[in-house]
Formats: sequence, structure tokens, C-alpha cells
Amino acid sequence: MTRTAHHPHPTPAFPVYCLDWADDETLILGGGGGASRSGIKNKLKVCKVTKDGKSVNYLSEFTLSSEEDAPMTLSIDKTGKQMITGVNASSSIVKDGNNQHCRVYKYSEESVEFVKGQKTIQAEWSDDYPYQKLTSLSPSNKFLAIGTTDDKVTLLNYPSLDIIIPTFGVDDELVDLDWGGEDGTLLIVTTTKSLYIYQVKDENTVKLELKQTIFTPSLDLAPVAFRSAKFSRNSATPLVIHAVLNATRAAKKGSPRKSFVVSFGLIASSSESPLTDEELKTLEKHEEDSSPKDSKGEDLGKWDVIARREVGTKPVTVFDVSDDGKLLAYGCSDLSIGILDSKTLAPLLKILHAHSFPPTALKFNSSASLLVSASADNTIRVIVVPASFGGISTSMLAVLLAILILILALFLRR
Repeated sequence: MTRTAHHPHPTPAFPVYCLDWADDETLILGGGGGASRSGIKNKLKVCKVTKDGKSVNYLSEFTLSSEEDAPMTLSIDKTGKQMITGVNASSSIVKDGNNQHCRVYKYSEESVEFVKGQKTIQAEWSDDYPYQKLTSLSPSNKFLAIGTTDDKVTLLNYPSLDIIIPTFGVDDELVDLDWGGEDGTLLIVTTTKSLYIYQVKDENTVKLELKQTIFTPSLDLAPVAFRSAKFSRNSATPLVIHAVLNATRAAKKGSPRKSFVVSFGLIASSSESPLTDEELKTLEKHEEDSSPKDSKGEDLGKWDVIARREVGTKPVTVFDVSDDGKLLAYGCSDLSIGILDSKTLAPLLKILHAHSFPPTALKFNSSASLLVSASADNTIRVIVVPASFGGISTSMLAVLLAILILILALFLRR
């Protein structure tokens, strides 16, 4: 695998839980100590990262109340220079029913300013009151999908934040949301057991059509659970979904809990073939629990695993796909950060001890020249992504093997 430069940068008294790039050099961080008297402030920070990754300069920040939650999720509207995050208000405001947890802030190098908020959580106040843990803005910047820790999904209009699809629940733990497809209207709702692929239909009224359900594949002797799933960002390639699966228990006593990166691809066009009993039961249960506006549309085709790679002996915690669709990055609870080739899942780069605690966030910049990871250990690590990766490619290896066979054949003829 290739070696590269990578630089740790301390974030004193600021555990980072979410991050995203505003442009190729401007990074936004979110985190803090939550609603506590720890003295660790909850903040959103804008910083500039040099191309060599050696320097991180803080430009502006917004300090939240110590009675509010720390930001745990972040999505950037690069065109409008706004960030969307989730922050629960103080317990008194939550009890009054005015918890506008889905928040929009306008950012610049000089300041970060609150714009507006929206409430989707309807739960009563308790010690385990839900919070917004997933935020995903569609490629068109028109739709905003958010997910909360009570396993609920809401679709909002952006930038108005009007709710256009009522909040609906999923059967299992909600772990990821992502947009993709040729026109960016496909939404993956990922739970530990299934990938629900929806299409947003924007006609007279906006509605969701459930196009497909992908279940956890058989990868090892131990059962696995989805941790993340994201569409390939390369529109020039066929529809591909890259996913992370973690073993829920060891295959046998004393063996490690493996983690995998898997690529799903369409191997056949849509068909009218009957669903299996397991698929029927899952879909029926999902339709019972989902919003009445959900409808079942024609499927996209038959999905199957087209590539798989074991990446660790402990669970993966964070995952990202580069904007050009060529690279995948993951952070593991064994404290490592890795980069894979998206097509073959071949390992390209690995940093063994990137943080002292498991990574909490991970993101390529738009040109995939830098990769930044974060952790609750009060550091971020800036990794310089090589323009090309060393080693012999599969095609080059085939050419060298052919030359070797030809030389051997000529030698034997003599």
C-alpha cells in the first residue's frame, strides 16, 4: 500500500463529532460537551486547511448554550453557504414544545449566524429524549432528509424547512441516510438489517416510492449488520451502492468481530418475479409502520454483491465516498483509517493509529486531495490523498505475466 503524509491537529477542549467541507480548503467542525457543566463548550467552527495538510487555521465560530446538545451531524449547502445540523434546545424549551432541533446556520470566514430551525421530534421530554443524528441534503439542494435516534425519518423542503413527507419510523435501528441516482432523487434509508431505496416523486405533491429493499448478505459464519450505505458519486458508472457491514458477534468464541465493505450493483433489469417469503414479510411490516404517503413503485432491478473486502477485526464507525466515486474511506474502532479503490475494493492506504478514541467523523474534500477524520480525543487528522497510488495494478500484473509466459515459451522452443 502507498505511504502518504498525514498530520494530527489538536482541538483543545473540543471533541469533534461531525464535519463537512464547504469547499476544497474550508472545513466546518461541530461538537462539544453536550448539555453538561463540564466546561466544554458546544461549537460550530469554520477553519481553513492548507493543501499540504500541515496547517489548520480557525476563522470563525458559533458557541451554543451549555444547556443545549452538541452538534452530532452536519450537511453543507455549498451554493447558499449554509450548514444544516441537529441541536436539541435546553430541557425547558423541549418541555415547552418548541425544540427546533433541525437548524440552519449561515457561515463565512468572519462569522456563523443562526438562520432558522424546524421541529420534527414529537416525543415527550425524558432522560433519553431523541436527538437528530443524521442529516443529508439532496444533490439539487431541494430536499433534506433527517434521521433521529428514535429511528424516525423526515423529509423537508430546503431551504424553507417545511415538512413535505410526515415523519415515519423504520423497523430496526436507523444508521444512515444518503442521496443518489442519475437525477439525485433516490434516497437510501439504512437500518441495521435493510437498505430501503426510495425515489422522491415531485409532481403535484411530493411523495416517496419504495423502490427496493436490500437485506444483509451472508458474508461470514457470524451475522452482520449494516453500519452505513452510500451511492457511488460517479454518474458515469452504473448505479452502485457501497456499504459497511459489521459482525454482530464473533463467528466462534475467541475470534474477532470482523468488519466488511461491500459493493452492491444491479445485475439485472427489473422483473415481475415473485418475492421470497422473507422479503414479503419485511415489506409488509415496513408498510404497516410507514407513512401512508409511502407507496410501492416498480423495482430498479436485481441487486447483488459485486465486490467485498474484509477491512478490520473490529467494527467500522465512519464511512465516506469521494465526489468522483473513485475512493472509499473508512474509520475503524481499532483506531485505523483506510482508503479503498471503489471499483475493486483493493486497499490503497491505511493509517494504523490515527486517533486515541474511535473516529467519529470522516470526509473527503471535493477534489479528494484531502481526507479529514475526527474523534472525541480532541484531535482531527488531515490525510493527504496521493494523486496516484503506488504498487502494481491488476492490469499491469496481467501484462507482465503475459510477457513472462511468452519469454518462457520462446526459451522452451529453443
